[in-house]
Amino acid sequence: MVGHYAQAGDYSVSVEHRAMDNGWSFLPAAPASFQSVSDSNLTVTAEFENFRLVVGRSDFDMQLQRSVEPKDVSLSATEDLFSIFYKVSDDKNLGLSVIRQLADQQRFECYDFSGITVGPCQSGAIQLDGTNDKYDVLEGDLVGISAETISIGLSFQQQLDWVWLDDFTVGVFSTTHDYDWLTPIEDLASPFILGLKFNGKTLGDAITESFEKFPQRDSWRLHQVNISASKALPIYREIEVFSKADVVYLHYSNYRAIIEAPNYNIKLKVGLRLATRSFLYEVYGNYYQHNLIGFEPITFNQRTEHYFNRPYGNVGIKLEWRF
Repeated sequence: MVGHYAQAGDYSVSVEHRAMDNGWSFLPAAPASFQSVSDSNLTVTAEFENFRLVVGRSDFDMQLQRSVEPKDVSLSATEDLFSIFYKVSDDKNLGLSVIRQLADQQRFECYDFSGITVGPCQSGAIQLDGTNDKYDVLEGDLVGISAETISIGLSFQQQLDWVWLDDFTVGVFSTTHDYDWLTPIEDLASPFILGLKFNGKTLGDAITESFEKFPQRDSWRLHQVNISASKALPIYREIEVFSKADVVYLHYSNYRAIIEAPNYNIKLKVGLRLATRSFLYEVYGNYYQHNLIGFEPITFNQRTEHYFNRPYGNVGIKLEWRF
């Protein structure tokens, strides 16, 4: 099994790609707006006697399309990972991880405020321009949203020689979420304009309702306990089938939920692995009980909260070279 080759080399380089497409019927049905999701990462690992260092860079891309403005709400983000592990004994490890996700700013020319579209698009009911210099960075767009998360965690891993388990890991993580947004709509103060009625609703009420669902600007934290276990079984020579289960318990600090945010998530991973002393290849599928919460922090906020009451799935491949 793979564990036999874990100390075969001092260095390893791995590339991994995960993907979801709403046309793939073998995955759990995704929300209608989810067109495709891809996640590619590069990881380098170095072993130094009792220490192991892991650094990684990941690119995350979600293609999201809606029926109202903004119709394209796609999200792209970059993740940087740094982990250090200390070998307490041959079968025990302690780890410290720091993970930073930074999203590309989302910019929208038009925005639907509770059924009233503002902006120069075809469906726009009204167009407003900001005169304050601070909105120059929007370059004419109506709304700009930025996001960053930083996760810090400690973990303990125990290698096992059990019939049903090869290893067991427990960890605690805390993720700080920082969101910000900018729009000249905030400076709209004219009683005449705010009192304009569209389909029986005033523009002022529509804006207020929508702003309540924007990501909160106050920093908030998501604390979580991660428990995972894995098992691999040889089926033919260097080929084995493997599985891994992750259970994540979540606690929110200073987060203002719109409806109700999930307080746990479960991830199941099953795949095939080819492992030699110098090379590893995996192909697998993932199932998430509550979308990606607890696994991709940048995806969760007040605007996306309603997507996290349903399952999610993707497939992936991994290649690793050991030196």
